[in-house]
Amino acid sequence: GTRTEELMDAIRGRIAGRALATGDRLPSVRAFAETMGVSPSTVVEAYDRLAAEGVIKARRGSGFYVTGTNMPPLSVGEIGPRRDRAVDPFWVSRQSLDADGTMAMPGCGWLPADWMPNAAFRRGLRSLARADAS
Repeated sequence: GTRTEELMDAIRGRIAGRALATGDRLPSVRAFAETMGVSPSTVVEAYDRLAAEGVIKARRGSGFYVTGTNMPPLSVGEIGPRRDRAVDPFWVSRQSLDADGTMAMPGCGWLPADWMPNAAFRRGLRSLARADAS
């Protein structure tokens, strides 16, 4: 295919692979042309054709954005780690919920049971109970 069609296929592939999501901004024409080693007019033509297909939309003065209208629904079986992130949030969530008591879980939001001031809680509750009784 032509360079324009190759660019269009590359963008469609990133959308289908969920590397670009609905509302994501595409690179500027100049930046994308430099990255892909093509002329800016080739990128403009690819963007214009994708916009005509409804895959992306132009916002005057802001750039081109993914519309998401041609995206198939995401099924649970397709959800996997995003390769463009350093940390997979699904993995972190699973690890914090599945961890046994021997694993340190910094940042999980739960304090170890032995850190809880249970004696102080009991004294405070007794003092409140006595105050309510009077």
